Amino acid sequence: MKKMQLLLLSAGLVLASASSHANLTTVNDIWGTGAPGNQEWNLYNTGVGAGQGNGIMEYLYGIGNFARVDDASDLQWEGLSGGATFDAIYAGNSQALYTAGLAGVPTSLILSGGGSTFSTPSRSGSPTTYTPVTQPFLFMDNSGGVNWFSDPALNTVDGGKDHMVTFAVSGYLATAGVAGSYTTFTGGPHYVIAFEDSANGDYDFNDLVVEVSGVTPVPEPTTMLAGALLLLPFGASTLRILRKNSRGSIC
Repeated sequence: MKKMQLLLLSAGLVLASASSHANLTTVNDIWGTGAPGNQEWNLYNTGVGAGQGNGIMEYLYGIGNFARVDDASDLQWEGLSGGATFDAIYAGNSQALYTAGLAGVPTSLILSGGGSTFSTPSRSGSPTTYTPVTQPFLFMDNSGGVNWFSDPALNTVDGGKDHMVTFAVSGYLATAGVAGSYTTFTGGPHYVIAFEDSANGDYDFNDLVVEVSGVTPVPEPTTMLAGALLLLPFGASTLRILRKNSRGSIC
């Protein structure tokens, strides 16, 4: 029995480790710090590439106030009580953001943007509500007639590459670019989702950047399985203790 417990515990630790250290999709720094007009902004300072300055995330949320979500954990989403909201903060092309069913069928339009040049990123501070029709759901960006999904398996145009990255954000800069104006979010988790909108493109993930709240990623199956395996040995030990105590009370 002890060998089985050790085997289950080891399997759980391996799966948990693999999950927590999964590779993150590479986000490219291409355009430097960016400026209004003809130059795009980097999504964030990745520390590699042609431009290593701060980007959209630092400018709006502040250094240290955001963290990448594991790319294996942002495929599916679900709504929370209180309603879902979005705030479009940056886009460089005509984009349409939807929620979609798990099979990839669009079910709910979140926003439809007209073509625009790159400008200074900004939060409106007045999020708009939306209702995911299915639960759980995917995010989908339609650009140029091509659908890009939060689940890479549905991105068959370029062989299933990841076209959406996610950040958990803890707060924002009340005055963009001013670190001393940091304000903590209230009312549940907030995320920023960022799309790459072209097949085999530059993968700078700044083509559509949206802040969402009232939703949360659905845990990946391997994480859930790892947790279950880690608990199994302890459950077996508890059961043996209960049985022993039960026998003792009868005698």
